[in-house]
Amino acid sequence: MKRSRQTETPDVRRKRRQRAAKTAYKSNLQRRLAFIFIVVAAALLVLSVVLIRIVRTRGDDYSRTVLTQQNYSSATIAFRRGDITDRNGSLLATSERVYIMILDPSVILSNSAVNEAATLEALNTVYGYDTAELAELIEANPESRYIRYTRDLKEEEKDAFLTYQTEYNARDSKERNGRVSGVWFETEYKRAYPMNDFACTVLGFSGRDASRGNWGLEEYYNDELTGTNGLTYGYINGDGVAERNTVEPVNGHTVVSTIDYSVQTIVEDTIKAFTAERECANLGIIVMDPNNGEILALATDKYYDLNDPTELSAYYTEEEFAALTAEEQAEARAKIWRNFAIADAFEPGSTAKPFTVAAALEEAATDAEHSYECTGAKVFGTTGHEVTVKCNQTHGVVTLEQSLMYSCNSAMMDIVENLGKEKFVNFQTTFGFGRQTGVDLPGETAGIVYTAENMGVTDLATNGFGQNFNVNMVQMAAAFSSLINGGSYYQPHIVKAITNENGEVLKEITPTLVRRTVSEETCNFIKEALLATVQDGTGAEAAIEGYEIGGKTGTAQKHPRSAKKYVTSFVGFAPADDPKVLVYVVIDDLTLLEDERISTKYAIELERTVMEKILPYLGVPNANPVVAPVLPMDPDQPQAEQVPDDGILSGDDDDGAYLTQESDEE
Repeated sequence: MKRSRQTETPDVRRKRRQRAAKTAYKSNLQRRLAFIFIVVAAALLVLSVVLIRIVRTRGDDYSRTVLTQQNYSSATIAFRRGDITDRNGSLLATSERVYIMILDPSVILSNSAVNEAATLEALNTVYGYDTAELAELIEANPESRYIRYTRDLKEEEKDAFLTYQTEYNARDSKERNGRVSGVWFETEYKRAYPMNDFACTVLGFSGRDASRGNWGLEEYYNDELTGTNGLTYGYINGDGVAERNTVEPVNGHTVVSTIDYSVQTIVEDTIKAFTAERECANLGIIVMDPNNGEILALATDKYYDLNDPTELSAYYTEEEFAALTAEEQAEARAKIWRNFAIADAFEPGSTAKPFTVAAALEEAATDAEHSYECTGAKVFGTTGHEVTVKCNQTHGVVTLEQSLMYSCNSAMMDIVENLGKEKFVNFQTTFGFGRQTGVDLPGETAGIVYTAENMGVTDLATNGFGQNFNVNMVQMAAAFSSLINGGSYYQPHIVKAITNENGEVLKEITPTLVRRTVSEETCNFIKEALLATVQDGTGAEAAIEGYEIGGKTGTAQKHPRSAKKYVTSFVGFAPADDPKVLVYVVIDDLTLLEDERISTKYAIELERTVMEKILPYLGVPNANPVVAPVLPMDPDQPQAEQVPDDGILSGDDDDGAYLTQESDEE
C-alpha cells in the first residue's frame, strides 16, 4: 500500500524533492544541448555551402592569396575553350594561347636592391615599362608573391623576356648588377574570332571568362565548349624536399555547325549591300536544307565585332552612346546582339497562304478543281455591326492554284470558312506555329496563335491569309520545308556534331523527324502552284534563267494598323520539283522613299540575289527553264495583268488595315 504524502517524514519529502529537481535539471539540460547541437549543425551547414560556393566561383583567387603566405607555390593551368567551325571545318571561333606576367615582389626584393634594379631594367628594356611605376608597386607590396601585371602577352613577347633573363643571368657576376628574378608567366586563353563580325548573330561571344558564353552557339553549347582548369603546385614535404605535381586541364569540345562559310558569306554580303542603300527596322535571311532541317546560313542586318562586342560605333557616335544611361546602354547592346530570326515574332502575311491551302486539301475542304469568286471584299457580322475584310484587289474567279499565284485573300477566307476553325487551329499546331521549334540557339520566341475557343469568325478569316497571328523566321522556314519535301517536318538545327580536340566525333546531331504534316500529293500540288507563282504570278521577279524556282510573297501590316508599317517577305525554293534549298527573306518596316509604296519586290530581289549565287555553289544543275502554261482567268472576268504587291491592304481602321467597320447607326 502506498504511503500517504501526509504521513511522509520531512526527510522523505526532502529526498523526493531532490529527485524531482534532478530529473527536471537533466530534462532541461538535454533540451539545451539539443538546441545548441541544432544551432551548431545549422551553422556548419551554412559554412559548408559558403565554402563550396567560394571554391567553385573564386577558388583560384583564394588559392593565390593563400600561396602568398605559404612556403609552396601553385598555379592554375587554364583549359582551352573549344572551337566553333562551319560544316567544312573553317574556323569561326577559337581560343588563342596568351600569357599573364606575374610579379613576385618577395623574390625581386630578396637580395637587397641589386636584384630589383636588374629586374626593373630588364622589364624596361624588353617592354618599355616605367621603372619608377614598377618600383612603387613592388615596394608597396614587399611580402606579396603574386601580382598580375600584364595580360594577353603573345608567346614571342613572353619568350623575349625569358631569353633576356637567361642571357643576363648567365653573365659573370662581375659583368652584371644582380640577377633578373621574380618574374614569371601564367598561360591562359583569349577567345578570338578570326573573321570579326562574320556570323555574329549565330555565334554569340565569350569574353574573358572562358566558362561563360553569351548569345548564340557560345551560350547554347556552353557546357560542351567549356573545359576544366588544371593545376600545377609545388611544396616542401615533411623531409624538407621540394616536390611539384601537375593536374592537366581538360579542354573544351569543338562544335561543328551546319553553317556553310560560302553560303553565309553570300547572305551577309547581300544584306550589307542592301542596307548600305536602304533603311529598315530589321532584316533577316535564312538558307535551309528543306530535306533535313539544317540551317546553311542565318544572318540579320545587325553586325558587331565579336572580338569587341561592346563597341557599337557603327550605330552610335561616342557622344551619343555616352549620353545614354547605363540601362539604356545595356538595352542598346542587347538590341544589336539579339537574333531577330528567332527572338522576334511577326505576322507572316501571304507566305502563310500555302499552309491554308494544304490544310484544306488534307481535310477535303477544297480540291484542285475548285474555283472561288473574288469581288474584292467579304462581309462578316450582323446587320449594323458588319466587318468588311478586303482583298488586295478584285481578282474575279480564280482556281485554287490561281488563289496562290495571285495571292487572293478572298479565296483564302472562303477556304478557311469551309475548313472550320477547329481543323485550321489543329493544322497550325501541326505546322509548329505557336510553339518553339527547339532550334539550338537561345532566346527563341513561340509566337502567338489563336485557340479554337477564342477565335472569332473574323479572326479565322484573317488568319487564313496570314494576319493576326505571329511566327518567327525559323518556324516559317521549318514549316515551309515540310510543304515542299513531301510532308516531313524536321526540327531545325544549326549544329552537326560535337568533336574532341583530336577531331573524334563525340556526338553526331542527326536530322530529327518530328512529325508528318501533309501528304506527298498535297506537297506536289503546293510545289506546282508555287512554281506557277514565280512563272506567272506575284513572284515573277524571283525567276532565274535555267532554274525552276518556286516561291511565295508576303506582306503584313503591323500593329498599330494606323501607323502604316509593314513586314514584307519572300520564301523561295529550288529546284521546284525536288527542292534542295530554301531561302527565306523578311524585311521589317522598310523606310519608303518619296512617292514609293510598300512592295515585296525588295524581298524578292534579295532572295534572287542569294539564290543565283548559291545554286551553282551547291551543285544544283542549271537546265533550260520549263515554262508552265499560263492558267487563264474566267473569260467573263477582267484578268489581272500582274499583282505588283501581295497583300497590300487598304483602309484606316485601327483594328486592321484590311478591315472596314460599317454600320447603319447614325
